[in-house]
Amino acid sequence: MLLEDFIKKSGLKKKAFAQSVGISTTNLWKILKGITRPSLKTAQRIEEFTEGKVSMQELLFGKSNKDEIFQPSIEKRVSELERRVKRLEIESEDLS
Repeated sequence: MLLEDFIKKSGLKKKAFAQSVGISTTNLWKILKGITRPSLKTAQRIEEFTEGKVSMQELLFGKSNKDEIFQPSIEKRVSELERRVKRLEIESEDLS
């Protein structure tokens, strides 16, 4: 279960949840937005507080929103670079 889903379903306010796991509301906001990942200690506290409904693995290794947003542009850039390398290899062969 995603952390944001747990918070909504639990009926807790984000401020109360943050206090319960010992982090600031700003830090919680950054985690929810995918800007940062929680520390190992914070991830462990969240998993314990949610009784395992939100796993440490998801918190620490799951895709963030930021990853999902930038993934297509990264793939496009890699494709462009691969085409350039191929073109340079062909030009290099022509020169020899």
